[in-house]
Amino acid sequence: MFAHGLGALGVVFFGFLPSCRKEPEEVHVFELAAAAPLPEQAAPAPQPPAPPPPVVTPPPKPPPPQVIPPPPPQVPPPPPPKKTTPKKKVSFNDFIKDRPQPAPVKSAPGKPKPAPRIDATKYDLPEIKIKESPGNASPSVSASVLNRYLAQVMAKMQRVWQGLESSTDLGFGGEASLSFRISSDGSIISARLSRTSGNRALDQLVLRVGRSVGNVGRPPGGKLDSELELNFSAN
Repeated sequence: MFAHGLGALGVVFFGFLPSCRKEPEEVHVFELAAAAPLPEQAAPAPQPPAPPPPVVTPPPKPPPPQVIPPPPPQVPPPPPPKKTTPKKKVSFNDFIKDRPQPAPVKSAPGKPKPAPRIDATKYDLPEIKIKESPGNASPSVSASVLNRYLAQVMAKMQRVWQGLESSTDLGFGGEASLSFRISSDGSIISARLSRTSGNRALDQLVLRVGRSVGNVGRPPGGKLDSELELNFSAN
């Protein structure tokens, strides 16, 4: 390197010397001197491999909206069964004890209306009817004798009828028939109503007459087995 430097200086020196001859054209010669070698740069340290680009994960798609079915209509629970308590039986006396009773209304006593009276004395009993053939009587008894006997029986019944009627309220009256028999000793037997009047008071009175007459005397001939009938009228 030093020699190269001297050479370069000599060229320059001789160039400045005068010359008698035509100066040749100046030729500029350049010499490239090798530059001092640059210090070796250390090899760059190996770079670590670049990290792989991050994997961009797309955000997850939102889940589809969940369709919530409407709640079923609420059915109210059935009411609990009513407890039936057996009703306590209460007697009528206990019932009226617990409840005030209205005061009895005192009504002014009215004059009782007199029931219509029937005067049996104004009515004569008809003749006694013989319901069966009088052949059961003694054949020696005539019809006139039998009729007089039956008239006596009717008269006695008439007196009993009038006596009982005077103490009995017959109401609206009516007509009833009494059937009976006369025993051999003259007693009234088998007395019964053969036709009712529809008036209970009158029917009972007619039966009382038949049972209250008692003995009417022995029938003529000693017997009279025919059933007899007598009508009682109160109108």
